[in-house]
Amino acid sequence: MRIILIWIALLVGVLYVVVHQFLLQIPANGDWQYNLGMLFQALSLSYIAAFLFYLVHNHYPYLRAKKKYQPVISRELNDLWEICNDLTYMMRRHSNVSAYDSSPYDFKNSVPKQLQHLPVNFKNEETEKNVNSNGQILYPLPPDKEFDEKKKPIAIRELGFDRWSEAIEYVSSNISNTLDKVIKLKDVVEEETILKIFDLEKSINDFRIVAKIYEESNYKTFKNEYLERQFIKFYEGTEELRKYNKKYKDPFKNKD
Repeated sequence: MRIILIWIALLVGVLYVVVHQFLLQIPANGDWQYNLGMLFQALSLSYIAAFLFYLVHNHYPYLRAKKKYQPVISRELNDLWEICNDLTYMMRRHSNVSAYDSSPYDFKNSVPKQLQHLPVNFKNEETEKNVNSNGQILYPLPPDKEFDEKKKPIAIRELGFDRWSEAIEYVSSNISNTLDKVIKLKDVVEEETILKIFDLEKSINDFRIVAKIYEESNYKTFKNEYLERQFIKFYEGTEELRKYNKKYKDPFKNKD
């Protein structure tokens, strides 16, 4: 809206300067009419000069900086979207509840339902099966660290985690790092995106604190009214980042 008003004011100023040249051909009824016309002409010319100064010293350098840094910002935000998207996928997988259960998305109802069904701790079914009557763990095969890493219940960008607090700590650190970069280049990033990343950071930090407390206290699920309200913002922020994902920006890469 502000940009539109700036352009409207410029057009009005230019139009008045042109019209005033014809008005000067008509004799004024008094000095005050002539002086008033010259005053408005001076104001119009000043605004036009200020607008040209803005274009040369502000807008043009901004366009150059945006062209230079936009690929870097897009890559960073795309990477962050993938990380956040992996976390939401893991939450859907372990809760058996999708936050994307309607169109348009109804996060106010689906996110609380998902957290209410999301288990805090995981049972190691393979370990339970391989315990003898004396409580000793049996290993039919030699331990395989690489296999164990792949079998961890929470997977985010090919990294495995045994606990939600560990996975959330990884997501939180990536959000903070990206936010620091975005703030340094805030002139080439949409204001709405920056605000959504702030919400992402706060909501994931709230989740991290709750996860540590609940894991230590052996809670069953993440049913928590405050967390349910706050984590809606995480999903909204993730959706804001979706537009920076290459697969969604390029329709030819989104055929599968």
